[in-house]
Amino acid sequence: MSERKAPSWLRALDIIIGLIAIILAIVVLIYPRLAVLTLIFLLSIALLIIGISRVAIGISAKYLSNGLRAISTGAGILAIILAIVALLYPRLAIEVLILLLAFALLIHSISRIVIGGFAKVFPSWLRGLLIVVGLLTIVFSIIIFVFPALGFLTLVFILSIAFLIIGIESIVSGITGTRR
Repeated sequence: MSERKAPSWLRALDIIIGLIAIILAIVVLIYPRLAVLTLIFLLSIALLIIGISRVAIGISAKYLSNGLRAISTGAGILAIILAIVALLYPRLAIEVLILLLAFALLIHSISRIVIGGFAKVFPSWLRGLLIVVGLLTIVFSIIIFVFPALGFLTLVFILSIAFLIIGIESIVSGITGTRR
């Protein structure tokens, strides 16, 4: 089976989005005592950017099946909607915003696992990476859902690590040219 490389503009977009997600996650990790609204804002922006990336992939990845493209697009749209809700209503209880972000992260993680499991056009190492990243971020999401009393900073830390992992995966895909 021949491997198809993504167009260079899409590879660059993946790298840029991965870098933005990593930078935003690191800022939150370094300055955990920033105002609560600033943390939610940074994580919401990262989720918005990741959602836009998933929609772009779903629309442009013509070599993927329609079902996989729909999953990527749907997960991206849901991530965008949830990020916008978090940006428009920052005064809602912080736990609710974090749970919204964790839910969006859960949906994104499930899409990574499905694509990793069924996208036979990708090399096996990339499919494995997608599945591992999906499983790790699902674990983070579940921890947030099961233990919401861990405290705000712990939850923000877990979400930041999840975005860091997603950013690294995005950069790897962009550098190698293989599409998720």
